[in-house]
Amino acid sequence: MTKKILVLVSLLIVATMLLAACGTPQTPAVETVVVEKPVEVVKTVEVVTTVEVEKQVEVVKTVEVEKADPMAAAKAFLKGKKMCAVLPGPVNDGGWNTVAYNGLILLRDQYGMEIAYRERTKAEEAAALMREYAESGCNIIQAHGSEYFDQINQVALEYPDVQFMQLSRCAGQEPNVIGMCYSTGEGGYFIGRMAGQITKTGKVAFLVGQKYPNMDWQPTMAQQAAKDLKDQGVITQDVVVEEKEVGSWDDPAKAKELAAALIEQGFDVIVMIADSGDAGTIEAVNEAREAGKDVMAISWVKDRNFMGPEFVIGGWSELSDKQMEYAAVQYALAGKPLGSGFPLSVTDGVAKLNPTYGLVPPEVEKDVFDLYYKYLEDPTVIPTLVVRDDL
Repeated sequence: MTKKILVLVSLLIVATMLLAACGTPQTPAVETVVVEKPVEVVKTVEVVTTVEVEKQVEVVKTVEVEKADPMAAAKAFLKGKKMCAVLPGPVNDGGWNTVAYNGLILLRDQYGMEIAYRERTKAEEAAALMREYAESGCNIIQAHGSEYFDQINQVALEYPDVQFMQLSRCAGQEPNVIGMCYSTGEGGYFIGRMAGQITKTGKVAFLVGQKYPNMDWQPTMAQQAAKDLKDQGVITQDVVVEEKEVGSWDDPAKAKELAAALIEQGFDVIVMIADSGDAGTIEAVNEAREAGKDVMAISWVKDRNFMGPEFVIGGWSELSDKQMEYAAVQYALAGKPLGSGFPLSVTDGVAKLNPTYGLVPPEVEKDVFDLYYKYLEDPTVIPTLVVRDDL
């Protein structure tokens, strides 16, 4: 049996070899086996989630807010309060004291204040009067002039709840003295430029009631203006500017005497700064003109052309009433007494150049006023003008 199987296998091998030798390719049989295998099926479920997001929206609301009116607040604060003034001269002097009186009337009529004042108060009487005012319920006490400097400083310390104020001083005193002054030098320069062109003798005098630092700087700047005129070739002569003192703000007789003496010395332009004394100066100038002398007067503090229409030039005005109003409003806005200084300038509206009434040559008027208006727009246009607010 074994042999038969062996023979069959041999025959199969031989047959296979013969077929291969014939060169015909044979494709081997491929058996496809199907195998069944369990497959795990995973179902994917897409879940769409809706998220509600709360968004903050900024809403800008425009609210019309009525701005507080500081002047209305000041009027409300000052209404019913009392202002009391210490004056060195009469309120009808047409100058320094008249302007102070106008300030009191302004505060009474526009701010509802009560007012009181005493005329012709001597320096040695001032402290007692201010104490009397303080004890009587005055909320604001004004000393109208530099001659009361020591007295107001002393009394103010005794009454810290009262607002004290003084003109002709640039610095205040803590806690309750307001100092009010003009930034000095501006008026002196413009009046000096005018006087320097109308003087024929080259001699100009400032006739003042009393000397004090803030006032003394004005003639200094007038002298500077005269120098500038010559340096610029506007005039050819040297001009001398001098300051002379009456010794009082209420002495027309003495002022007339000094003015007459100045005229005899060749001064032909006199700037009048002596309050009540200016009436005496005007008399002296008028008499000199009647005697054939060509003399002119220039107003200061207040326009006095009405007292001598033919020879009194409008000059320079110092508006003390505006300074008084300014200081009172500052006190009101603070709601308590202040110890500050308020030096104010022509650009603040507390001083101004007055008309000449045709009493100076047109070219002189044009020169002075053109420069004045340029200065109002730009105070640097006069490089030699030194304005002081520390006097």
